[in-house]
Amino acid sequence: MASRWIGIDCNLRLCRKVHAILKQKNPHQLPDKIDIIAYRENSRKCSIARENKRLGMKDDGSWVAHFDHPFLMTPHICIKQDFLFFPFGIPTRKKKDQGKAALYYNGNWILIEVTVHELSHYVHIGHGKDFFKIYYKFLAQMAMSVISGEFYNWYSRQHQLTKRLTPTKEWLDSYLAW
Repeated sequence: MASRWIGIDCNLRLCRKVHAILKQKNPHQLPDKIDIIAYRENSRKCSIARENKRLGMKDDGSWVAHFDHPFLMTPHICIKQDFLFFPFGIPTRKKKDQGKAALYYNGNWILIEVTVHELSHYVHIGHGKDFFKIYYKFLAQMAMSVISGEFYNWYSRQHQLTKRLTPTKEWLDSYLAW
């Protein structure tokens, strides 16, 4: 059971990295702080969990993740634990493409895709034309970041430095201690 949570936590960190990279590329469109959490049925943060509990309903399993912006609370994305442990799914598509054959994605790319989808809901609620403009913009930025290798070499502290420091022993010790 503990190894399951290690995998879930690792994938949550990957989703938080996607938010940080997109926030850096789109500083005025995304919030500074957003919680990306594993979904739990008894969560006080998640509006779907609260509503299901209030109505006495069980989760119907029709969703993988959702964006929630409750009044006077930090916006957050809830992602189901099963999906975080075994990321596998069909990517987001427009309604006109629903009947066509689907590719299944797994691993890092489906986690990136789901996080981009939910972050796009911060800018535009619903799945209309404006939503897909933002969604494809964010997805293209993440694809370029993966292709260039920036995604795998990205560290927030590294990107916050305005000039390159000479690697002294003190700097290296402080960097590794971080």
